[in-house]
Amino acid sequence: MPQKIGSNVVAPFERVKDVNVIMTILHPQPLVGLGNLLLVNKVDKPATLKTTTATPAVTPTSADSGTSGNNTPKDAQGSNTTGDRAFSNELSNDDRMNGLLKRKVDTATGAVYREYKDLDAVAVDYPENSPVWFKANSYFAQSNHSDRIAILDYVDGKLLDTLKDFWYYNWTFMAFVDNTINDDVILASNICESNQDHFLVLQSNDLAQFTQFYGQNYTIGLKHDLSEAMDTALVGAVATKTVGSCTWKFKELTGITPEDLTTQERAGIENSHCIAYIQVDGRSETAEGFSMSGEYIDLLHGEIWVKVNVGNELQSLLQDNDKVSYDNTGISMVSARINYVLDLAWKQGIIQTNDDTSKGMYEVTTTPRSAQSRDDLSGRHYGGASFTYHASSAIHSLTIHGTVDSDTIMQ
Repeated sequence: MPQKIGSNVVAPFERVKDVNVIMTILHPQPLVGLGNLLLVNKVDKPATLKTTTATPAVTPTSADSGTSGNNTPKDAQGSNTTGDRAFSNELSNDDRMNGLLKRKVDTATGAVYREYKDLDAVAVDYPENSPVWFKANSYFAQSNHSDRIAILDYVDGKLLDTLKDFWYYNWTFMAFVDNTINDDVILASNICESNQDHFLVLQSNDLAQFTQFYGQNYTIGLKHDLSEAMDTALVGAVATKTVGSCTWKFKELTGITPEDLTTQERAGIENSHCIAYIQVDGRSETAEGFSMSGEYIDLLHGEIWVKVNVGNELQSLLQDNDKVSYDNTGISMVSARINYVLDLAWKQGIIQTNDDTSKGMYEVTTTPRSAQSRDDLSGRHYGGASFTYHASSAIHSLTIHGTVDSDTIMQ
């Protein structure tokens, strides 16, 4: 097909031949959503939108490369706008070559959202050994990390509006760059609990810090020394695996040192619904796989997967058809899409298998047009579909009873 760079349009040359072979290159799809990580990073100054690309960005020098405690990204330190953090939503060729996948400036809050393809890409904006780089390094060290990591710079006092604006971007797990348990962290935990479709992963070496999060389904507490980023390591090791295929217990984390705990210490951590990293029979592993409520992460992750995919399938149903009729035919199409998602969820291990039927333990119910209200019929709204399923579980511990036959006659 014709190609255009600038004002020049070039068509492919013709040749004297009766057969033309046209090749198409298929690239792998990006890993979307349910296992991706967001690093939440507080910065001192709000960002502004750079509206012109006439002036090239200033290349950071060694003097402005930042220190190990500086969270301000290099591209902001080298901004063209003195005393400000000016960014463009358009990626330059240099941005792409450096591994930046996406950048979005929220002018209302001064926040900046970015996605990077690897640790080298992160290091372009956040210097090696800086707090952001430290967390990203632990994430990319794991064998199951995603093909990207998201970083969200936010300004103090703007976290609620910032998360609201970027909530449905390409991430499901978030961790704060600063491990301090403060009002922002509590707010983020409550936001996750309210929406029930994202997880907050917290890390502290002090169990007392987790007291205020007891009962939170969508907050995961890790008890570990802050010299190692266990929070991002855990996400990188487990989250992108097929939802439903694994539990979050027994997982080995690269670069994380297991703690030497007594039986009482381990019990205290688990009674607090926190997860430690320990060594069992010479092998390092996560000691449990639950959130701060005591509910298991894999069950909650599966619930998110079902909700997202049922919604996506039904949205596609409405978009892909010229008309989904408000009658038994249309309602059956709705039911079929829900059944399709639940069947896939069963095959992935999200839904329990019925031992009697060897099928998934789920049920989809729809009511006919005649059962819908006049208001729903008038507004072309159908609310008569529902489903239930029995969540799959996993074995986390075993008790085995053995019997020994002895030849000794006891008197």
